[in-house]
Amino acid sequence: MFDFLKKTYLFGLGLASLTREKAEELVDDMIKRGEVAEKDRSKVLEDMLTRVQEEQEKLFKTVRDYVKKVVHDMGLPTRDEYLELQKRVEELESELKAKQDDGPAA
Repeated sequence: MFDFLKKTYLFGLGLASLTREKAEELVDDMIKRGEVAEKDRSKVLEDMLTRVQEEQEKLFKTVRDYVKKVVHDMGLPTRDEYLELQKRVEELESELKAKQDDGPAA
């Protein structure tokens, strides 16, 4: 599990590090090699950045879904469930304290 998360995290960092400047360098290299026409530079650049963003969003969704599944499979409470339990414990503690402050019933 942790190996998967580590690889996914590193892959996400790679996508995130593809800044506009690096993408421009990549497109310029493609132009030099004749893979892209100069007139298509801006469209190819925007398409590349859009695809990177889409892939990054898919990757983060995959990681979120995977983590949710692991948390569920481990039987761990969600944050909302934890907060609800915490609230119930505080209410019970308050009730207990109030009963103790009232003293024993005669």
